[in-house]
Amino acid sequence: MTTINAHKLQRLIKQTRPHVSSDDTLPAINGIRFECDGIHIHALATDRYTFAVARAKVREETETWTVTVSEEDLGWFTGWLETHKGDTILNLVVGADGLAVTDDRGTLVVPAKDHTFPKWQGLFRDALTDAATSGDMVSVDTKMLARWKHADTHLRTWQTEPEKPLLLVGDDFIGLQMPARYNGNVKNRDTVLSDWSGTLGKGGEPVAITVPPAPGAVAEMAKAMLHRTLQSTSEMFDADTDTDKGRAAFIAWVHSGSYAWSAYRLLQALKKADPDLAEATVRDLNEQLDSGEIGEWAWDEAEMAGHDPQKWHDDYKAHLKERAAKHAAETEPAA
Repeated sequence: MTTINAHKLQRLIKQTRPHVSSDDTLPAINGIRFECDGIHIHALATDRYTFAVARAKVREETETWTVTVSEEDLGWFTGWLETHKGDTILNLVVGADGLAVTDDRGTLVVPAKDHTFPKWQGLFRDALTDAATSGDMVSVDTKMLARWKHADTHLRTWQTEPEKPLLLVGDDFIGLQMPARYNGNVKNRDTVLSDWSGTLGKGGEPVAITVPPAPGAVAEMAKAMLHRTLQSTSEMFDADTDTDKGRAAFIAWVHSGSYAWSAYRLLQALKKADPDLAEATVRDLNEQLDSGEIGEWAWDEAEMAGHDPQKWHDDYKAHLKERAAKHAAETEPAA
């Protein structure tokens, strides 16, 4: 049994489906090929003009298997997957009837076959290891370029020769398109080859799986944010707004509740979009909060974002000085 969350499986399909061949007389490529090597699930699709490979780590080491889900079945299977929250755990088992996907409500069997699929590892390995050469610029079909829009936010790209495929590299994603040429300065082939060496073979062995941290950090922070929101929105009504100190307390409680609720909503959105990233981010955030250095980090982040934290500091000090002078004038006894 292979375990993966719904978000990752949805993303594998979304990244590769635009490259599926529409020729239903070629069942091997008229669908998405799923290959599990025990550490990653790979999704592969090609129409012989473009070739996409996406991968996602499974939650724990598992057996190896391969199946192809046809384009005809991908539609309703994708619709079923989209009814799940991203952190829903799915258990995958390949059997005689196809790919059995089990969630907390039951099991769905997706028809799937183990068709003979093009040998792709060597194709991508050669594309990664060939040295880029100069050559005349060639054109590309823009309709084919549109197929890559779900692959990643940004794609790095290069080409070995003018008449060879364009190689596209994203986060856990590689693809090919005929023909193109890479004109950029940063190629990073060695890094990409090292990252994919276990999958592509020839000297590389699958690296040991890194088991995702046990869930819990996101749930704990979400609970804390809800608690803070309720506490702040309750306390603000107890503040005495007839005094300066009471009004300041009221504003502080309003800000506290507003930011706690904002943090909760953003956290829930991140959890739905990418549960593993949410867990890792919250754990890293907790370490930063425990360090007591967030003031220094916030100052550096503000500067890197192009802001002027020194001006913020000076303006706040001037505000406090002005408020103190106003308070002194209002309380000064009459002569």
